[in-house]
Amino acid sequence: MNAKTLFPAALVMLAVALAGCSSPQQSAPPVTTLPGAVSCGFTTCHGADVACGTHPPQVCTADYQLGDKCRQYAACTNANGTCSLVTTTRYDSCRSCIQKCGGADPAEIFGCEEQC
Repeated sequence: MNAKTLFPAALVMLAVALAGCSSPQQSAPPVTTLPGAVSCGFTTCHGADVACGTHPPQVCTADYQLGDKCRQYAACTNANGTCSLVTTTRYDSCRSCIQKCGGADPAEIFGCEEQC
């Protein structure tokens, strides 16, 4: 491999590595319940596809995945003993936008998500 092809390849690898490092680190909020109370929270830790349940994960990884940005516009509520998902129009538009982000280059995909 000559220097003309090695330098662009190194830049692409650096961009991909930095895309994971420069993305905001988010993790699901800790689930706290009183003894005897039923917990209610997201059933998954990452991504824009969210659902609520009474057995949310106790621990989530701190890595950032595509769609995590949209999670801030959704919440789980425990009303009258029912754990339910509550979303906003901002969540709906964010999720729709992220579903249009595609490609093989992770830096390009995360760049697209930043615009949502």
